[in-house]
Amino acid sequence: MVLCIVALVVFAILGIFSARYRALAGEAFACVGRKLTMRPCESGLEDRIKAKIMATTINRSPRLAGMVNRHFELLSWVFTLLFFASFAYSAYAVYNLATLGTCDPVSGQCVFAPQAQNGTANVCNITASFIEFYGSECPHCQAMVPVVAGIEAETGVFFEKLETWHNDSNREIMLSYSTEIERDCGFLGVPAFLSTKNRKAVCGEMGADKLKQFIIDNG
Repeated sequence: MVLCIVALVVFAILGIFSARYRALAGEAFACVGRKLTMRPCESGLEDRIKAKIMATTINRSPRLAGMVNRHFELLSWVFTLLFFASFAYSAYAVYNLATLGTCDPVSGQCVFAPQAQNGTANVCNITASFIEFYGSECPHCQAMVPVVAGIEAETGVFFEKLETWHNDSNREIMLSYSTEIERDCGFLGVPAFLSTKNRKAVCGEMGADKLKQFIIDNG
């Protein structure tokens, strides 16, 4: 029955776009109806789906095909549960996008990138990596801690934080970007914020609006 349920959902969706699948959707619907009333499925749809899966699997690996055949009912339930879980999660993401403006209200990141209000680019579509170079005892770096934390919470864009005063490896990473940092900041120091996408940088203590704009412009 599980194959009929999945087939019903899949073919019903595909049937919206192609008449080829509408008959299969009707067949799956009839099969599910008969299964729910404890009657056998007359169309043989479930057997045809199983035969198709087994034919494809046996061509790749006879041993795998044997295992699939022995545990076909269990595997059907597993994939059915995964299918509906992913479907429910996708629906939840679309709901969040419509009501909150982001697919994931926790991280703020999503696949879709609708335009934000007031003409501001939506940070939801930013894919670049950002690095924050800082020093442990640097007062300007310490002043930026709540600013960075607030922006990360608001946008879902996170900085990879590399301490450079006491960590030689992190210092070497910063030096590998020294040309870009000195070009954009006029000096090589901390705090320094870098976009690895276009190797642009901004440095020093600054307000949240400036750092957020840097993310938008270089994401």
